[in-house]
Amino acid sequence: MKNKKNIRILLPLVVAIWALLIYKMVDAFSDDSNPVAQTQIGSFKAPDIKPKEEFSLLAVESDPFLGTVYKKKRKKTSGATSSAPKKDIAWPTIQYLGLVADGGSSDKVFIISINGQQQLIRSGETLENVKVIRGNKEKITLRFEGQTQEFSIM
Repeated sequence: MKNKKNIRILLPLVVAIWALLIYKMVDAFSDDSNPVAQTQIGSFKAPDIKPKEEFSLLAVESDPFLGTVYKKKRKKTSGATSSAPKKDIAWPTIQYLGLVADGGSSDKVFIISINGQQQLIRSGETLENVKVIRGNKEKITLRFEGQTQEFSIM
């Protein structure tokens, strides 16, 4: 008896929920929707730009919290080395083409192209004022008229 009483209460409740759900779905897909409000396109006025304030910082001579005085650091110059500007040297056209080495030996022969001519050169040797400083299979370091430069393999 008790089960029939529960069914009599729950069945109308389930039917009411389903009816409400179906009504909401039909109402959402109907064409009787409210028209969208028409908006007018107005003109845009850019905000006024104020010039930035300029300021300058004063050098701090003492710490305001500790009361200690800062000392200015002076750069030490050693005469001719800092005053003489380095001049740019026109390097010849150099391409690093590769490395030839024996597996058991540390002796390496580098293949480089200087002004379009391929040359075989060892570490420490000089050819056309170009000296090989060091190198490996990825890059080589060369010195020309006092300047050092690295070249990657082509």
